[in-house]
Amino acid sequence: MNDVKKSALWALVSIPISVLLLGALVHGGGILEIVYLPVLIAEELLGDYGLAVSYMFPIQYLGYFLLFYFLIKVKKLFKTTRAENINKEESEKDQPNP
Repeated sequence: MNDVKKSALWALVSIPISVLLLGALVHGGGILEIVYLPVLIAEELLGDYGLAVSYMFPIQYLGYFLLFYFLIKVKKLFKTTRAENINKEESEKDQPNP
């Protein structure tokens, strides 16, 4: 499965979480508002709270999609780099010292 599909599937998790924690956004839930970070960022960029809330779920989905896509790419990068470092260390051990 490619990275875009993985990110899209993981971003679907944001929709039920958003519905369950909607009271936190309405009542000022403090740390629980971090779940709505993509919506809050969109609100600041658009300058209109009503517009951001009316498109809350698509904004939420796109925000989490981008977050998961970035995390998957970073994980692959570190995994590749680690494998290359291990291979390099093993090849250095195998070489006899003059």
